[in-house]
Amino acid sequence: MLLELTIKDFAIIDRLHIEFHPGFNVLTGETGAGKSIIVDAVELLLGKRADSSVVRTGADRAIVEGVSRLEPHLQPVINRKLEEHGLEGDDPELLMLGREIRRDGRSISRINGRAVS
Repeated sequence: MLLELTIKDFAIIDRLHIEFHPGFNVLTGETGAGKSIIVDAVELLLGKRADSSVVRTGADRAIVEGVSRLEPHLQPVINRKLEEHGLEGDDPELLMLGREIRRDGRSISRINGRAVS
């Protein structure tokens, strides 16, 4: 389950931090408020391709970070794979994903704070 989402300099969003809670979470707002951009940011965390057009005007880079709680039955499998690649986190229940898109088009992906390709 996605617990936290942090977005910086992504499209029209300067800075945004959302904490999600168990149960039903709703994003509401008027047309053009940025709801779809939040969904785009989550897609970026999940591996969607991005180009420098997502970097907010005037910024050097866009950053999207998410913290998810791993389902208990998946923790052993996922944590074993993370350990095999030196990507284990501080808390075995949590997974942190991050993407940084630079104005020059370069992109960095992170798992638990470590750069991955």
